[in-house]
Amino acid sequence: MSADSQIPVFFINMEDAADRRDWFETQASRLGLEVTRVAAVVGRELPTETLERLKASIQSGTPLGPSEIGCFLSHRKAWEQVLSSDAEWAFVAEDDLHLADGAAAYFHSTGWIPDDAQLIKAETTFRRCHMAREGSLTPDGRTVRRLFSLHGGAGGYFIGRKAAQDALDLTRDICEPADHVLFNPAFGFFDDHVTYQIDPAIAVQDLLRRENKAGFLQSGLALERRAQSKPKAGKIAREIARPFRRLVQSIRDADFSLQRKTLFKRIDYRV
Repeated sequence: MSADSQIPVFFINMEDAADRRDWFETQASRLGLEVTRVAAVVGRELPTETLERLKASIQSGTPLGPSEIGCFLSHRKAWEQVLSSDAEWAFVAEDDLHLADGAAAYFHSTGWIPDDAQLIKAETTFRRCHMAREGSLTPDGRTVRRLFSLHGGAGGYFIGRKAAQDALDLTRDICEPADHVLFNPAFGFFDDHVTYQIDPAIAVQDLLRRENKAGFLQSGLALERRAQSKPKAGKIAREIARPFRRLVQSIRDADFSLQRKTLFKRIDYRV
């Protein structure tokens, strides 16, 4: 890309969330970035028959409410806009995404992107995940490493044209959370597309920050996820089983790291 061009940024925003739009655009302006708003699909405004059809296409068995379905459809709109541009790489963000002070450098050059990369996760959910031990340095001294395991969240990611097209094709007849489509090995897309992680991350969603902005946690999606959390009836049984599940998972992670020679660590966010 030319020296004066910028990787296009598409941010998803609901029509009635003007405060979030203003906040994100102000942040982008401070970083010297031009951004394009993607009008979010409002799940609760979809016709009942549309919601039922989409729910019937869920393959994972994970129950999705209207807001989650709207979020999924919004990411599909963003992928369509990526393809409507002439850029080889684009950045998709949700409107509560905080970008690090040094993030601008990542948008004015593609030189830091590994040659085999098709998808790059820019954010963190502060979970541990498996990555390549070695990586390449980024414009501000971070490391970009090949990602080998689930790292949830779709608040901010760089996506190549082919990956955007493939994601659209894959989700033409299925409905799943966008982050699971892109970053969960169980869905197949992840294993077929070389994915990297910026470490430490250059982005984090507001709901995961210790000092979040007033009102951001009260989005329809956040409230819906909270309401759909596991019922209290089985809480005691889950608490009893929790240490055993953790032990089993730790054994699996240790074996994965041994077999694949990966680095298993938490991804932090560095301003």
